[in-house]
Amino acid sequence: MKEFHSFNGFGRSMVIRMNKNECCSEQEDSCGKCKEDDVNTEESNIEEDFDLTKWIDEAVDENVPLDEELALAQEEEQILSDISASIGEQVQKEMGDTRDDVKQKRKIPLWAKIAGGTLGTFLLIFILLIVTPGGRNFLWNTAVGIAYSRMKYDNGAETIQQTVIDDVEEDALKNQITDTPVSWDTRHIEDGPRQEEGVINVLLLGEEAIDSGGSRGRTDMVIIATMNTKDKKLKLTSLMRDLLVQIPGNKDNKLNAAYAIGGIPLLYETIEINFDIKLDGYVRVGFDDFESLIDKLGGVDITLTEAEARYLNTTNYISKPQFRKVVPGLQTLNGNQALGYCRVRYVSTKDHQRDDYGRTSRQRVLLNAIFDKYKSKSLPELSLMLYDILPLISTDITLKEFDTYLKAAVNMGLTEIEDIRIPADNTFEEGYARKMAVLIPDLDANIKVLHEFIFGSVEE
Repeated sequence: MKEFHSFNGFGRSMVIRMNKNECCSEQEDSCGKCKEDDVNTEESNIEEDFDLTKWIDEAVDENVPLDEELALAQEEEQILSDISASIGEQVQKEMGDTRDDVKQKRKIPLWAKIAGGTLGTFLLIFILLIVTPGGRNFLWNTAVGIAYSRMKYDNGAETIQQTVIDDVEEDALKNQITDTPVSWDTRHIEDGPRQEEGVINVLLLGEEAIDSGGSRGRTDMVIIATMNTKDKKLKLTSLMRDLLVQIPGNKDNKLNAAYAIGGIPLLYETIEINFDIKLDGYVRVGFDDFESLIDKLGGVDITLTEAEARYLNTTNYISKPQFRKVVPGLQTLNGNQALGYCRVRYVSTKDHQRDDYGRTSRQRVLLNAIFDKYKSKSLPELSLMLYDILPLISTDITLKEFDTYLKAAVNMGLTEIEDIRIPADNTFEEGYARKMAVLIPDLDANIKVLHEFIFGSVEE
C-alpha cells in the first residue's frame, strides 16, 4: 500500500492510498514508480505557517473524516458570504429610499409651495376672525355691510305730492254723509311724538299699485313692528287702512291715502300726529315683490278654514288659476297663494273676524308664520336667506341704524310675537265721510291702548 499527500487551497492535505497492484497497469514497464515499498511525495508549495501534523491529530481526535471537515468549512464560508451579501443589499436599499425621499422633497413645485403658504395664511386669518373679539366684530360688520347694500335706499327726499281720488263705495251713496265726523284733539302734538330709549318702532308697508299707472299705490298693509329691549319682546301693531285720520295739508282721509298722496314723509307725519308715536324707519315691499319674497323663503305654513279654502279656490284672490287648489287645514302656501290669503275680506277668519278686521288679522298671522319658520335658523342660514330677499325691499334705515337694530334683535333672543289691532275694540265707530266707508276712532282711547302695548305704560 502506497500513500500520497496532496494539498487543497486551504492549506490542508489529503492522503491518497493506492494499492501497488492498482497503481500498476497491465503494462509492466510503466510500474517502475511502484518498485519501492515506501515512496513519500510532498508538494513543495506548502504554506510556511501550516502544521500538518497538528491538523491531522485534530482531525483524528474529533473523529471526523477529512473530506467532511473540508465540506463543513466551505459551507460555513458560503453562509457567511450570503449573510454579508444580504446585509449589503438591505443597507443599499434603505440608503436608496432615503435618497428618493430627499429627491421627492426637493422636487415639490414652486406653485405648490405658494398654494400651501396661501392656504395656511387664510386658515390662520380665519381662526383669528372666529376666535378673537376683534375678528368676530370684523365679520359681523362685513356681513351687515353686504346685507345692507342689497336693499334699496329711499328716504323720500324726492317724493312728489299726488292727487288721489276718494275711495268711494256704493253703499255710501245710500247713507248720510258727514263732512266733519270727528273733532281732533291735538294737545299731544305740542310735545312731539313719544319715543323712548330701548324701544325701536319700524313701519312695515305693503304697497298695492294695481291700476296706479306707475304712480304710488295705497298701503294695504300698515304695521308697526316694535322691538322693546326693556321687556325683550317683539310686537306687531296693525293700523287698519280704513281709519279716518288727519292728513297734514290735506282733507281728512283714510290712513292708506297718506302714502299715495305724499309718500313716506307724509305717512310718517300722519301717524305721528294721530297716534303720538315716533317712527324709527320703514321697510316697504310691493305686492308683486311680496310673492317673490314668499317663494324665496320656501313658502309659508298657514292653516285655512274650510270656508277660506273654498273662497280662495273659487275667486281670483289667488290670481294664477293653476294655484287654486288649496285645502282646509295646515299647508305650505306659495307666494301667489299667500298674497291671496292675506287680502281676503269677505270670509271670516277662524276667530270670526271679517272685512278689514279679518284682512289685518291674516296679515299678522302671515308675519307670525314667517317668524316661526325662521326664528330657529342659524346666522349663516339667515344670512343666505336675507341675501336673496333684501333686494326686494326698500327702506330709509341707515347702515348704522341697520346694524343697531340687528344687534338688538340678536341679543334679545326673540322667540315669539305679540300683536294687536288699532283701532282697538270699543274705541271706534263705523261711518261714512265724503261717500267713503271709514272707521272713526276715539284717538285718546286708542293712543292709550297703543302706548301701553308698545312702551308698557301710558304717559300722564
